[in-house]
Parts: sequence; structure tokens; C-alpha cells
Amino acid sequence: MTAITFWMLKAFGLLIVLSAVSCIFEVPTLNDKMKCSYGERGSLTATCVNATPAYFKLTLYKFDHLDETLKCLNCTLKIIESNTFDLSGNMIRVLDISNSGVEMLKPKAFMGLVFLQHLQLNNNQIRSIFPGTFIGTKKIEQLNLENNEISILVEGGFAELLQLSVLNLRSNNIKIIDPHAFSGLQKLVLLDLGFNQITDLHQSLVNLTALEVLKMEHNLIHQLSGSEFSSLANLYQLNLSANLLVDNFTIHMQPGNQLKSLSLSHNQIEELKFGMAHLDTLEELQLSFNNISDIGNNMFEGMFSLRQLELPYNNLSQFKTGWFSGLPQLTSLNFSHNHIEEIVISSVFPLRNLHFLDLSNNALGTFDYSALISRLPGLTYLRLESNKLPCSLEDEMETEFENDNFKFVLEDDASTRQVCALPPASKPASTLHDTCMVDKSGSVSSLDIIIFVVFSLVMAAIAVLFYLQFLIYKGVQLTRPKRVASTVQLIASEDDHREDEFVNDRV
Repeated sequence: MTAITFWMLKAFGLLIVLSAVSCIFEVPTLNDKMKCSYGERGSLTATCVNATPAYFKLTLYKFDHLDETLKCLNCTLKIIESNTFDLSGNMIRVLDISNSGVEMLKPKAFMGLVFLQHLQLNNNQIRSIFPGTFIGTKKIEQLNLENNEISILVEGGFAELLQLSVLNLRSNNIKIIDPHAFSGLQKLVLLDLGFNQITDLHQSLVNLTALEVLKMEHNLIHQLSGSEFSSLANLYQLNLSANLLVDNFTIHMQPGNQLKSLSLSHNQIEELKFGMAHLDTLEELQLSFNNISDIGNNMFEGMFSLRQLELPYNNLSQFKTGWFSGLPQLTSLNFSHNHIEEIVISSVFPLRNLHFLDLSNNALGTFDYSALISRLPGLTYLRLESNKLPCSLEDEMETEFENDNFKFVLEDDASTRQVCALPPASKPASTLHDTCMVDKSGSVSSLDIIIFVVFSLVMAAIAVLFYLQFLIYKGVQLTRPKRVASTVQLIASEDDHREDEFVNDRV
């Protein structure tokens, strides 16, 4: 019995020893899952897997000049403390810690990354950027914070990033922007604030004098006072689509600005009567997917460089050529998917550079192509499919433009439904007043009237000068013969008198 007890105790002790040894060797097994390794030869990339913030100081991996990029995979970096990446001898230029569960960045979080240029922090749960976060990283040029949970941009959050040129804050929960949130970003070229909950910009963009691209789509902006973008002298692309803009807003740029593209699509605009100033360099204007039912007179006045105008998916019932007077560079017009029933010829001068016109998916019942083409002599492509036009129109137009460099589309090849109307009942010979009627309401633009009046005065002055010259010339011609005739008559009279005296003497 004593021997049995002895062996049982010995076995139990051995089991305890084995368990202890197993526990001892479990720790390095877990640590082995955290590792940093160099990528393929020539990649200049180091990849760290399953790392925590503390691991970067404990790893035996030596970061050197071959590690220009540090990428974290499946890491858990909930809180990045100060000096987390203060790695001796590193020359890291790109740090990618996206999808790493980051929630908080402490001050000096990236201290030690003195060569860092690109920082990827997208797809995390960061709630705020506090002042001092980027101390020691003055060379950062691109910062990606897309798809986080930032709600407020506080003053001085990016103050240390003097070389920053690209800032991506897309898809956060930003509601408030401090007026000094972007202070110090004198070299920022692209700012993406799309897909947030911003309602007002106030004066937060005032100091971004180098900004060229501003993306503000899918926010809650409902009012613009006009001064929000006035200091952005180098801005050439502005996207305000998918906001809550209605009618009474203003976009005011300073003279000499570079704005070329403006998108106001997917808003709630009903009438194009809002204020726009100094848009003489604008080349593209997007106004699709609104509720526009009317366009104010001279709405596009001053947009001398406008080339492309997009107005599909609105509620327009007319198409007036007079709307576009004063747009000599216009090449493309898209008015598809409206409710257009008539085309009104209301301009004095033709749009000679317009090459593309889309009037498809409207409610046109008749179409006087001759009247329209007379105002659009440069048109080469016309879309008219999905209207209520008669089937005979296609044959007429094919005959008319058989030898011209002109393409038109009246049928929707992808649709199986009837795309043209049956021949209409007999009507008066002229259909100009049905769908293509001359506007007699005086909607001709002031620019057209001024040019026409000046031209008429010049022609009248030339005509008067020619008439005066003609009268002077005619007077000279009539005067000269009379003097000769008088002289001849005088001489003749003297000769006759002398002849009479000679006859009398002979007698």
C-alpha cells in the first residue's frame, strides 16, 4: 500500500512538472505570432503581423534604409502612445496601419519617424485628432484618415504638418470644423471632406491658399453665404454634390481665380437663380438630379470659358437657346431625362461651337430640326431617343443630312417598346410654334441686345458716309459740265456776233 501511494505521488509530481514546462513554452509560442519581416527582395517593405503598440520596441527586427515602407497586418493598435514608433535607425517613408483597430492617438504618437511622408490611418475607429499628435513628423505629405469616427476637427490638430499636400477625411462623422482646424496647411492641394455631416463651413477654409481640389459631396450643407471659397485663388475643382442646397445661395470667387469644374448635382435646387460671381474660367458645370424647373435670364452670363453643361434629371419643360447666349466655348449640352415639350429659339447669335446635344428621354411631340440647326451650325451629334416624335421624322432627317457630318439618334436600340409615335393628324404647314417657336417675350439676353444695337449703329454710320460721299461726287460731276457749256456758249455768241459784223461790212 505504501509503494502504491509512493508511485501515485511521483506520477502526480511529474504531471505538475510537465504542466509547468508546457506553460513556460506557451509564452514564446504566442509571441512568435507577432513578427516583423522583410518582404520580397527589392520591395523595400517591412511587414509586421499581429503586432501591438508595445511590440515595436521589443522586436529584434532592425529597421534600416531598406525599410522605406512599414505595413501592419492584423495588428491591434487600440491606443498609440507617445514614441511608439521611435525605432532606432529607421528611414521609414510610408507607414500603413490601416485596419488596425486604432481608437486613440496620443501626443507625439509618431515621434521618431523623421523621414515619414505618407501615413495611412484609414479604416480605424479614431474619434479625434488632438493638437500635438504629429509632433516630430514635419515631412508628412499625405495623410489618409478615411473611414474613421472623427466628429470634430479641433484647432491645431494638423498644425505640425507644414508639408502636407493631401488630406483625406472622407467617410467620418464630422459635424463641426473649427475655424482654425486647418491652420498652417499652406501647401495643402487636395482636401476630401466627402461623406460627412457638415452643415456649415464658416471661415474654416480661409487659409488654404494653395488648395486646388475640394471635395464636399454627401454632406448636409444647405446654405452658402458666398465667402466660403473666395480666398481659394488656386481652386480648380469644387464638388458640392449631394448636399441640401436649394435656391438662395451664393458662390463668390475672387477675380483671377482658377475654378474650372463645379458640381452641384443631387441637391434640391428648383430655380437657377442663385448667385455666382467671377466664374469666367469655369469649363464644366454639373447640375443633374435636382428639381430645376426654370432657368433665370442671364444665369450663365460671364461664363465665357464654359464647355460642358449638365442638366439631366430635372423638371424642365422647355429648352431655350437664349439661355446659352454669351457662351462662345460651349461644346456639350445634356438636357436628357427632363419633361421638355417644346424648343424655343430665343437667341440672336448662333452657338457655333456646340457639337453635342442630348434631348433624349423627354416629351417632345414634334421637332423642327431646321430651326434648331440654324442656331447650332456646328452640331455633329444629337440624341432624341425616348421622346414622342413621329416615326417619319427619322427618314426626313436621314434625307436632309445624308451628305453632312451629322449623327442623330431617334431610337433606343436597347428598348423593345414603341419608341416613336404614329403619324400625327394633319396640321398647318408650319410647326415652328408647336415645338420650336421663336420667343417673342423679350428673353433675349442683354449682351445680345447690346451687340445687335452696336452693330446696327456701325452699319448705319457706314451707310451714311457712303451716301455723303456719293452726293459729293455727284455734285462735282454735275458742276463741271455746266461751266464748260457756259464757256462754249459765250465763245459761240462772240463768234456769231463777229460773223454778223463781217456780213454787214461786205454788204
